[in-house]
Amino acid sequence: MFLTWHDFSPKKRSHLKAPRIKATKEISIVIPVRDNQKGVDLFFEAFFKTARPQSYPLEIFIVGDLGSPLHVPKECLNHQVDIKVLQCDKIGPASARNLGWQKARGDWILFTDSDCIPTSTWLEGYIDAWNGAIGYAGYVSSLNDDVVSRYYESQGTLIPSSHVENGTRCPDYLITANALVWKKALRKIGGFNERIKIAAGEDIDLGFRLREIGNLSFAPKSMTYHNFDDGFAGFIKRFRRYGRGNRLLSKMNSVNMMPRFRDACRVFFPRKKALINFLLAYTQYLSLWWGYHFE
Repeated sequence: MFLTWHDFSPKKRSHLKAPRIKATKEISIVIPVRDNQKGVDLFFEAFFKTARPQSYPLEIFIVGDLGSPLHVPKECLNHQVDIKVLQCDKIGPASARNLGWQKARGDWILFTDSDCIPTSTWLEGYIDAWNGAIGYAGYVSSLNDDVVSRYYESQGTLIPSSHVENGTRCPDYLITANALVWKKALRKIGGFNERIKIAAGEDIDLGFRLREIGNLSFAPKSMTYHNFDDGFAGFIKRFRRYGRGNRLLSKMNSVNMMPRFRDACRVFFPRKKALINFLLAYTQYLSLWWGYHFE
């Protein structure tokens, strides 16, 4: 929902092609966490219920983004997965993710968040999607069935906008609720930009820079759920933060990403016509606008 009305396209500097992903053991998972032990517990509960031992990753990193100390539930330690808890001494998920992938042994880094719930197709869906791209956007659906969660779902809020490249629809960027990136490509671009210290725009910026050196692709079979359990107040807070992220991206890329009134009806028009969705769409626009200008 960031770039729907903008025509920004990063310039290609090179054309890296990643090697085939042969097994999930080539994947390291990195999860930045700030004051969300409950989310960590729910993640591991779902992971070990849905993942088959033969599809386990090489390792899982839980990286604390300052905040309260974290721990892995004891029952998780009985499984044949190397789980590590790290503490980042810098502010922001960009720094936490960088610490995680730099410590990882896998050739591929799978990013998700502590408010996301994995499914049985999460890892293997990426193996099926391989086509030489250096980064892949998985699918993210809403976990709950309240009106706000249904709006996120119907609008595809956590699905990147796309463009057509050589006859194939490709993501404009990545969203780290569910994204797989080749570690060699992360090294080449220097990972996440740690100047972005909020959870907004750092993954989009990463996607822009990855597109300069290779291609991005969709992995529609890779599925996670996002737990939008913070209601209407969280909805406003989230899009105000995204507005701040838009402003940062505007400055970094010299492109105007200000939410404009003339775009409000077209860009934020609800895909499912219902009064509550119209109200949420307009609230989304106003929250983005406020965050862009005043936070």
